Parts: sequence; C-alpha cells; structure tokens
Amino acid sequence: METQEHQQTHEQLLSSYLGFSFAIFLGSIPKSSLLYIQSLQTHNESLTKKLLQAEEQLEQLYSRRKEDYKANARVVEIFASHRHTWQQEEKRLLHQIDENVEEIGNLRAKVEDLEIRVDELKREVSDRDELLNFMTNRGEDDDGEFYGEMMESRFGKLRVSEEGANDKSGYDYKYEVQDNGNYGGGNSVLGDYHNVGDLGSIYDGHSLLSSSEFANSGVSKFMAERSNLWQGVQYEPVEPTHDFKHYVTRRESPWKVDGDSSGVSAKLKLLEQELQNLENISENDLSKVPSLMKKQAKRYQALGGKIDDLCRRMQENDPCEPNAGLEFRTQRQTEFLLEALRLQQRASETGQKLAALQTETGMGCGYGNDLVEGRARLTTRLSLNSIRNNFRDIQRNLEIWLARIIGDVEGILARDGASRVNDYYISPRYPFVQHDRF
Repeated sequence: METQEHQQTHEQLLSSYLGFSFAIFLGSIPKSSLLYIQSLQTHNESLTKKLLQAEEQLEQLYSRRKEDYKANARVVEIFASHRHTWQQEEKRLLHQIDENVEEIGNLRAKVEDLEIRVDELKREVSDRDELLNFMTNRGEDDDGEFYGEMMESRFGKLRVSEEGANDKSGYDYKYEVQDNGNYGGGNSVLGDYHNVGDLGSIYDGHSLLSSSEFANSGVSKFMAERSNLWQGVQYEPVEPTHDFKHYVTRRESPWKVDGDSSGVSAKLKLLEQELQNLENISENDLSKVPSLMKKQAKRYQALGGKIDDLCRRMQENDPCEPNAGLEFRTQRQTEFLLEALRLQQRASETGQKLAALQTETGMGCGYGNDLVEGRARLTTRLSLNSIRNNFRDIQRNLEIWLARIIGDVEGILARDGASRVNDYYISPRYPFVQHDRF
C-alpha cells in the first residue's frame, strides 16, 4: 500500500512539474511566434486531409488493380481456351486436307487405270473389228492359198522335170516325188499335172474370177477333166507325211527363229551405235532428230521383243504337237494366229511412223549457213542415210518375220483342220472369228 501511494504521489508531482514547465514555456514565447504556430497547425491539418485523400485513392487503385488482374486472368483463360480450340481445328483441317489429297491421288490413279483400260478395250475392239473385216474379206481370197498349202503338206513339194519346165504351155509335167507308197511317180493322182502350189493358184484363180470368166478359161476345162480323179483319194493323217523329209527340203519354222537369228537384234545394236555417233557428231545442230530416232528404235525393240516372246511361247507350246487333240491344237494355233495378226497391225503402224519420221528428218536435213560445212556435214548426211537404211531393214525383217509366222500357222490350220474347222467354235473367247472362213 505504501509503495502504491508513494508511486501515485511521484506521478502527480511529475505531472505538475511538466504542466508548470509547459506553462512557463508558453509564457516565455513571444507573441509573433503564436501566429506562426497557428499557420503550422493549419498546414498540418491540410496535410492530414491530403494524406487521408491519398490513402483513399491508393486503396481505390489497389482495388482497381485487383479487378483488372482478375479481368486479365479471365481474358487470358478465354484466349487460351480459344487458342486450344483453334489448334485442334487446324490439326483437324490439316488431317482432312491430307486425307483429301491422298484420296485425290487414289482417284487419279484409278482414273488413269480406267483410261488405260478403256484404251486397251477400245484397241481390242478395234483389233477385233479389223480382224473380223480382215477375215471376212480374205475368206474367199485365201481359200486357194490354204488349199495349196494343205495339199503341199500332204503330198510334199513336187519338183517339175526339165521337159515339163521347158514346155510351159501344156500340162504334161512330170514330178519326182517319193513317199510311203500311196502317192508315187507317174501313177499317182497328181503325176502328170501341176505341183501343189500351181493347183492352189488355180483354186485361188477360181475364187478371184467370175463364174463366166472362169467357165470360158482353160482352167475351167482342166478342173472339169480332172475333178473325178480327186474323188478316190484317201487322205492320210498328218503323221505319215513326215516320211517326205528325207526327199523334200524343208525350211525352219519361222516361230523357231529368235531375234538374233532373224537379224533384228544385230540391226538394233548397230542402229543404237549409229544413233550415238550421230548424237556426238551433230551436237546441237540436230538436237531433235536423234531423240525422235531413239523413240522409233525403242518402238522396234518393243515390237521385236513381243515377236520374240510369241516365238518362245510357240516353241514351248508346239502347234504341231501330234499328241495334243485336234480341237485343242486348233484353238492354240488360232490364238497364236490372232496375236501374230495384231503384231502385224502394230508393225504396220510402226512403219507409218517410220515414214513420217523419215519425212520429218528429210526436211530437217536442209542445213543453214550457220552449220558446220565440209567433212562434218558430209559425215552427218552419211550417218543419217545409214540410219534410214537400218530402219528400213529392221521394218522389212520384222514384216517378213511376222508374215512367215502367220503363213506357217495358217498352213498348219489348213493342214490339220481343213476338214473339221467348220465344226470348231472359238467363242466366247474369240467370238469375232468366223468359222465358215475355211
């Protein structure tokens, strides 16, 4: 208790002391300073108000900043979501574009395949129509040739004696043919008459002449006199005719000849070398001519390859195989004949392109004054002439090769199927072949 009272007394004395001191201080201040104190108080109040206003503005700025931050965050979130959506849409569109491009490529490939197929079908239809017209037009014209080849295959190739050869006006010809005893010497049915080729020509002449012309000709009389001699002839099968081979000279079947044996391969190799030499000689003078000639050479290479492939397949499936049935042999031979005829048509088209090429290169050989004169010009002309000759030789060799193949197959058909081919139907695979041609 005493301590608390003593402490309170001490505080009262201190307060009194401070009050008296402050009063004495105020009393000692001059009067002019009082005005200054009032101005300071007024200024202090104004500053206090400004401070309060600044604090209020600062709080407002803080609140606005928070609102702006929230708004910006919302905008960023919205933009991010939109950007993600745009990226997904872009990926989808790119993927769709790739799929469309791939589909377009597939459709174009299908269109090209269909166009190629349409061209092949058109060409096949054209070939069939041409073959139909060809076989229809040649139906009567080739009967004599087929008949002659058939008789030649059965009786062998007959040789005319010197006496008969010297007397071409008569029919008293003698032949020397030795066979298996059925058709021999002067006692045979054909002993005193023309050889088989002549008989075929006579038969062919009957097809070409009108009825009145044929009746008035000597051939009609000859055929009338000798028609009865053929009625008793007994035809032998194909196999006994092989006994003729010791006495009758036979040539190798054309379908047993390859490209090297026919001379086409060697000509093509020589042509390739000459084209290379021409390209080296002419340089820029005839820049277009070697390329055109190379294209023509490639056509001949392709055609020769197809003919060679046909011969190879004919060798693998021998059309003269006696063990095979007649109907199967006839069908196989007809297929080979049709393919050979198509190749012959293609060879004819290649020949037309060769003629156009020769015309174009002939027009292009008129060199101007800017070209090299003298030896270079002469060498170029000689090279072009040699290439043209090689082209003609290749064209001729291919045509002869195909003609021999076609003639050989037609002869086989006439020999093996002349009596039964009318009953043979090739349809539906070859419905355009007329079986009444034979």
